[in-house]
Amino acid sequence: MRTVIVPSKPAAPPKEPLPDKTKMNGAARSGGKGVNILLVDDRDDKLLALEAILSTLGQNLVKARSGKDALRWLLKEEFAVILLDVTMPGIDGFETASLIRKRPSTEHTPIIFVTSVSASETNIYKGYSLGAVDYILSPILPDVLRAKVSVFVELYNRAEQIKEQSERLRQAEEREHQRRLAEAADLLDRETKRNRFFTLSLDLLAIADFSGYILQSNPAWESTLGYSEEELKARSGLDLAHPDDYQSMYAKFEELKQGTCTTYFEGRYRCRDGTYKWLGWTAAPFISDKLIYIFARDITRRKEAEEKVQNLNQELNNQLSALTETNRQLEAFNYSISHDLRAPLRSMQCFAQALLDECASGLGPEGQDYAERIIKSSHYMDALLRDLLQYSRVARSELSLSPVNLDAVIRDALDQNEKEIIDKKAVVEIRNPLASVIGHPMTLVQMLANLIGNALKFVQSPALPLIKIYTEPVDGLVRIWVEDNGIGIAPEHQGKIFDLFVRLHSNSSYSGTGVGLAIVQKGAERMSGSVGVSSKPGIGSRFWIELPANLSKA
Repeated sequence: MRTVIVPSKPAAPPKEPLPDKTKMNGAARSGGKGVNILLVDDRDDKLLALEAILSTLGQNLVKARSGKDALRWLLKEEFAVILLDVTMPGIDGFETASLIRKRPSTEHTPIIFVTSVSASETNIYKGYSLGAVDYILSPILPDVLRAKVSVFVELYNRAEQIKEQSERLRQAEEREHQRRLAEAADLLDRETKRNRFFTLSLDLLAIADFSGYILQSNPAWESTLGYSEEELKARSGLDLAHPDDYQSMYAKFEELKQGTCTTYFEGRYRCRDGTYKWLGWTAAPFISDKLIYIFARDITRRKEAEEKVQNLNQELNNQLSALTETNRQLEAFNYSISHDLRAPLRSMQCFAQALLDECASGLGPEGQDYAERIIKSSHYMDALLRDLLQYSRVARSELSLSPVNLDAVIRDALDQNEKEIIDKKAVVEIRNPLASVIGHPMTLVQMLANLIGNALKFVQSPALPLIKIYTEPVDGLVRIWVEDNGIGIAPEHQGKIFDLFVRLHSNSSYSGTGVGLAIVQKGAERMSGSVGVSSKPGIGSRFWIELPANLSKA
């Protein structure tokens, strides 16, 4: 139980804070903290007596010592019943009751007059006329007062329960109403969007029955095939299929009738003008309704483009085959010419040399010069033919690829250049360990010998050649590096130095045939590899050969 005392003068808010309205009502309805009962009397002894009688009810007893205090409380709280003294200074009980009844929020609050003054019929009538539910005279019988107050407490609780139930019912009805409104709005929105999508879609949308007849279609059919909706409905869709596509279309249609999931297929369909267009179909069956929902798209341009690409690919394949055969014949011709020319070339060298050795005195200075030029040119041509033969062998021979020991390969490549390495006092650094690759050992020896030979050749005097050879892994491959400190290659020439017969310097500066690097590139291609270079003029070059790694060794 909680008792709140309000002083009569000066009029002021109660010292003890009022209970929270919502919590109070909830507690009252659930039988927890109780409901409010307002006790109004200007005498403390009478208030104390009322409190003593009603305390056993377990409700919230709120005291007010004047009519003004009572009205102030009624502005802030709800009360189950008001026990109101008749004779009070200032505003008496009757006037207070009259003011209470004038307020809509309190006009139905039960009022019990409790007084010890005249019990005349006039006063009693006046009390009832002001809306009092009872008129109790002193001395008060506690049990009677408690019984009467209990009735109004119970009525208040019942009223609150009814209000709660009504509110819950109203909220439930409101939620159900809102749900139905939302469902109706959602359905309307879906229908509106569906109809708008169906009508405005650029793709072909339709609903067909299990006989193949279109029941509903959108305007895109007419703009694509030329038929109106009525013309489409008058025949089965299979009647429009191209004769070559009819059987596959019929099979797809039968699968859909058996309940096959959504499927996609393509076919040609006759237009109103007699031509055909390719349509890509997506269809979904609804077995219960025996309907097929169709989504189609005009793919004629795509099919025409695919046909052009296919024709171009066929032409390219034919050209590639022709070029391959031409290259094969050219390589065979090159090998034959290179091989057959060496015999007469050696005879030319021998006769020119014999001419110098045996007839030099009779030739004179000019004749000797001519003979020496013949010998020199024949030596160059012999080197060129020899390089061409090597290129032809790399290009034409069958290469059996296997794991390669790079230590042995590099050693053989250095042996081929041993004399020049010694003559030029070159320094060769090999960084171990060297990775293992998949390739053709003899071809790889020739490739590395050519790179080492170039590194020895293209060095500006008086510098001594410095060659570094090492390997590094690159995405499942192995890159073999051959670095030098030579004259370097300008950026504009680096993209073409691996082409056949490309030479950046004259024979008077640096001898060569322009075939060596072409052999390196061709050998890498035959072993499913690649080559490249990184170079700066005046600093040196870094050539690399990239081949598949020998993963079994790793």
